[in-house]
Amino acid sequence: MGFGAGSRILPGGVSINEWLLNISTLLYVIALIGASTYLPRYAVSLGASEASVSLLASSYAAASIPLRLVVGLLSDKGYAKILMVFGSILGSIACLLYMVSNSLEPIYIGRLVHGVSVALFIPASLYSASISGGMASRAILWRSLMWGLGSIVGPSVFGAALSIGSWGLVYTLAIVFSIASAGISISYRLPRIYAKPREKGGGLLSAPFTLASASLFFYVAGYQSISYFLPALHEVRGLSAFETAMFFTLMAITSLASRLALIAVREPEPWATAITGSMASIAGYMLIASNPEGSIAIISAAIAGAGMGLLFPSLQIISLLGVPEHKRGAASSIYTAMFDLGALVGPPTIITISGGYRNAIEISAIAVTITAPLILAIKLIGSQKTRDMSRASIE
Repeated sequence: MGFGAGSRILPGGVSINEWLLNISTLLYVIALIGASTYLPRYAVSLGASEASVSLLASSYAAASIPLRLVVGLLSDKGYAKILMVFGSILGSIACLLYMVSNSLEPIYIGRLVHGVSVALFIPASLYSASISGGMASRAILWRSLMWGLGSIVGPSVFGAALSIGSWGLVYTLAIVFSIASAGISISYRLPRIYAKPREKGGGLLSAPFTLASASLFFYVAGYQSISYFLPALHEVRGLSAFETAMFFTLMAITSLASRLALIAVREPEPWATAITGSMASIAGYMLIASNPEGSIAIISAAIAGAGMGLLFPSLQIISLLGVPEHKRGAASSIYTAMFDLGALVGPPTIITISGGYRNAIEISAIAVTITAPLILAIKLIGSQKTRDMSRASIE
């Protein structure tokens, strides 16, 4: 797989071409997370009810999930780069709809457009990392690091923009970042792979893939609910946007620190880091549920963020590197669809059961605890495959 200058390795063991993928992902995540973090507050300011806020999460997922299989097949056919470009462009269109909204209806339309954007960009970029010319596990970790960095920059920059400006400034910035992501994606050159019908790998029905995907679903069902209901609770209780921004920024910082730690380890054991991340996440979210408005929420954000930073990339490695390269487009789409499915099912189900933001946060924390037994089952059922994953990426 030769890329000329693009294949030159820079410090950190990452080629120029891989850095294009990383930076494109970073810019996309800044726009996505930054826009989404403050959308519940924006909706509440326009008169949204608790049920209406829950639909912000589920509406984008409803648009994203039906496209996943098609996107996976297109990625396996070599169209991942095109999918990333169009995904970024659609992200800018969604943010434009948010910016011009003076009622809830355009916001929901924007969420549907953002759902299509996510369905195109996220699995295509993950697939691209999984077939990297270098160590696939490290490429996935670097992409995950970009996600963690974007999760810090997005809420911080957009929160500052909201404090000194207006909602229009927030979504103008999101449009700029999305368009920049599309431009860099155009310069990225997708690695070529050659189908190997007898290539070793557990496939899409293997225990590591299915259990890791299920773990992601339950984590996201809880996490996405907290991400929407905690800002809404702060708005209802009259807390400032700064306090909301501090919570999610601290969570993002500790998540980034965990991802950096994984990169510093030469060959991290994915199951061990996954179960550690799961337990830290459970502890953090239980603390959040105990006092979502007090100072303990800041401490719990740090713990939950550290857990997320370990859990997410570890689950990606477990799920994808046990699947043959020529099937990783479909695998990436199915795996990332679990994120959307969790977002679709979690918030409306939890708010219906709880009947209010405060109780919804408690139930969200319980949902996250389900990840632990699923990850333990990976060790019990597919331990040998899991131990081979880091080595498989350098064979």
